[in-house]
Amino acid sequence: MSYEKRICVLKQIKKGFSADGSPLSGVVYAERLGNELTVTPRIAGLSPVREGRYVLFLWADGETFCIELKGNASLKIGSAPSVKGGFAALLCFVRGEPEPVAFGSCGAAPEKYTALLPAVRAEKKPKMPAVPLPPNELPVPTAPNVPRAPVVPVPDPAPEELPPREERAAARYNDEAIARDNYFRTAGDDDEKTASAVQAEAGAAAPDDAVDLAARPRGTLTYYYEVKEKLDAAFAANPRDGALLQAFPHSEWVRTEGARLGIIYANGVPRYLCVAAEGEFPPDAMKEHAVFVPKDAFSQSEGFWVVFQDADTGEYIQVSQNS
Repeated sequence: MSYEKRICVLKQIKKGFSADGSPLSGVVYAERLGNELTVTPRIAGLSPVREGRYVLFLWADGETFCIELKGNASLKIGSAPSVKGGFAALLCFVRGEPEPVAFGSCGAAPEKYTALLPAVRAEKKPKMPAVPLPPNELPVPTAPNVPRAPVVPVPDPAPEELPPREERAAARYNDEAIARDNYFRTAGDDDEKTASAVQAEAGAAAPDDAVDLAARPRGTLTYYYEVKEKLDAAFAANPRDGALLQAFPHSEWVRTEGARLGIIYANGVPRYLCVAAEGEFPPDAMKEHAVFVPKDAFSQSEGFWVVFQDADTGEYIQVSQNS
């Protein structure tokens, strides 16, 4: 079985898509084993988008493929042509008409991105599901030991409920939030970067995960995309809950069996993924990472034990319990 590997360097075409304003750059690895092609993008500092999506147009041996980017996750193409003679990659932002963002080529592939534009224009415009806005309620004074999420208070009251999410999976989410240490990731999900059962005992940021975390720069939402299907199913199948909206105005929550699942936003982008359990003491499985959040500014003993995970890396957020 033949094996081929080529690499091309991406260079910025259009400004405005880097998280820190610097020129966008990155590399794309193409590995072909047999007839299957594995494409691995490594784009540092790509700005996350709330509406629209990023797609990668790949040219190889006269054929062009369109694949959707999901962080820095590897993408596979079956029955792919050879990349021995080189390939070209064009990164585009799609919201209506595709906009070229960065381009690179190697070998005998086209040296200008205009060669891929016919395929870009032929790409169908998918109907994007509506993204609900997190509620904007006036925050109460910050209670002790409550981690702050960036908020922008507004004078007008927010609607009682968020708009329903469209095209969510109908299956009910089997909440394992307080049954195991790793609250979102499913063991054995065929992801080569998923921590083993032994590694899970040390939490999402175990020492031998350092290489994996280094490949997840701020703003990529890599971990969020890995668990997005489960979150979508949970938010579609369970009722909304507003018990934690005073503590975290820019967030949304659903009540599951025995716990609450939530997403805290920063500037409209997922920042933390959360599991909350109500009670005076945290469940045993949450003790290591849980933070106590009072129900309101006047409560000291009534509230929730909340676990926070970074939406980019999956790391648990450690907050000091010393008041």
